[in-house]
Amino acid sequence: MLFNSVEFWFFLPIVWLVYFVMPFKIRWVWLLIASYYFYSYWKLEFAGLMLFTSFLDWFAAKQLHKSEIKWKRLTWLWLAILSDIGMLFLFKYFNFALGDSNLAKSMYQSQWTAWIIELGKYTIPAGISFYTFQSISYVVDVYRGDEIPEKSLPKFLLYVSFFPQLVAGPIERFGKLHSQLFAQYSPRWEDVRNGLRLLIFGLFLKVAIADNLAGVVDDFYANPSKFNLLSTWVATFLFTFQVYLDFFGYSLLAQGAALLFGIHLMDNFNKPFLAKSIPEFWHRWHISLSTWFRDYVFIPVGGNKNGPVVLAFAVMLVFFTSGLWHGANITMIYFGLSQGFLYLFDRFIFKNIQIQSVVWERFKQIKTGLFFMITLVFFRSGTIEQAKLVYKQMFGANLGIENIHVGLLIWLFLIVGVVLDNNIMKERADSWLGKLPTMARWSLYVFFIGSIAMFGGAVNHPFVYFQF
Repeated sequence: MLFNSVEFWFFLPIVWLVYFVMPFKIRWVWLLIASYYFYSYWKLEFAGLMLFTSFLDWFAAKQLHKSEIKWKRLTWLWLAILSDIGMLFLFKYFNFALGDSNLAKSMYQSQWTAWIIELGKYTIPAGISFYTFQSISYVVDVYRGDEIPEKSLPKFLLYVSFFPQLVAGPIERFGKLHSQLFAQYSPRWEDVRNGLRLLIFGLFLKVAIADNLAGVVDDFYANPSKFNLLSTWVATFLFTFQVYLDFFGYSLLAQGAALLFGIHLMDNFNKPFLAKSIPEFWHRWHISLSTWFRDYVFIPVGGNKNGPVVLAFAVMLVFFTSGLWHGANITMIYFGLSQGFLYLFDRFIFKNIQIQSVVWERFKQIKTGLFFMITLVFFRSGTIEQAKLVYKQMFGANLGIENIHVGLLIWLFLIVGVVLDNNIMKERADSWLGKLPTMARWSLYVFFIGSIAMFGGAVNHPFVYFQF
C-alpha cells in the first residue's frame, strides 16, 4: 500500500479510530494486525517472509542473551545476521551475483536447484533492506548488552513491522521505538495537529513536486541520446531534487502517520543541500541509514581512531556496502564508491583549505551539492553504458538535438519546495507552521492541498526508496 494511494488515506483514519477505541492493553495487537495487513497488501507472501526473518532474530537474540559462553553467543549472533543477509541476498542479489555464469546455467538446468534461480527472479519484497537492517540492529544491540531481548514474539513483530516506517524507514533502534509502541498514551491534539501538518507537507513534496519531476526525468532517461547538453544537465539537476523530495516527503509522511499514534520517529533529513562537505552531507541525508552504517560497520572495523589507512578502508567499505544496499546493480556500486572517494577527498584534502569568506562558504555548499548531483547519474542509470552516455553529454559531447520540456508549474513548485525547506523553515515543518500567524498558516494549507489535488503528477509514481 502506497502512502500516495487512495487506499492508504482510507486505511489510516480507520486504523487510528479503532486504535483509540480499543482498551489500552490490546491496542498494540490491533496495530500489529494493521501493519501486517498494510504490508501484505502488495503480496501475502511478503508478509510471510518478514514474519519468518523476524522470528529468527527474536529467537536468536533470546538464546544469545541466555548464554554466558562467548562462542555460543557469537554463534547465535552470526546465525541471525547471516540468515538476514542470506534472505536479502537470495531475493535481491542472487541473480546479480551469478549473472550469466556457467554456475547459473547449470543451476537452472538442474531440477534440484532451478527453484533457487526462479526465486531470485521473484519481485523484490518491498522494504526488505529497511526491515532487515532494523532487525539486525536489534540482535547486535542485545549481543552488546545495550538492550534486553523482548520476551513476546508478537510484540517484537510489531517493532519490525510498524507500518508508517516499515517499507522505507527511518530505520529505528529497538530501544527508542519499542518503548513508544507500548507506552500508555491518550490522543493529544498537539500530536494530531502536528501529524496532519507533516502529512500535508510531505504529500505536497511527493505528489506536487517529486512526481512531476519524475515525469520529466523519465522522459530523458528513456532515450538520453536525443537530448542536448543543456537538457542533460537540467535532467540531472531535476533528478537530484526528485529523489530528495520524494524520500524527504515519504519521511515526513511516515513521521506524521506515526505521530497520530503518539510515536515520534527520528528525523531522516536535515537540509542536506546546506552541507559544506560530503561528510557533512551524509550527516544530513538519510540519517537513519548513515547512523546505522556508522554504528554497525564503520566503528566496528576501526572507525577514525586507528589512523588514516584504517579510516579510508572503513569509509570505502561503508560506501561500497551502502551502494550495494541501494540496489543489485553495478551502477549502484559505482554510486557508492564515488561517494566514498568524494568523502575522503573532502576529509583529507579539501578540509585543509581554510579561507575566511562568505563567498567561500557558499562555494563549499555549491561544490558539495554539485558533486552529489553528478554522482546521482549512476543512481538513476539502468546500466553503466547509459551512465557513460549521460556523462559524455554532460561534459562536452553534444550528441542530442532536442530540448527537455519542463513546464512552468514544475519550476514554480520546485522553487517553492526548495526555498521553504532550505531558506525559510528553520525547524521541522510541523513546528514552523505552528508558529505562523493563523492567516498565513491556513493559506499554506490551502496551497498545499490545492496543489496536491490540482497539480498532482499524472502518474502515481511509487516512492523511489520503496524498491530498496
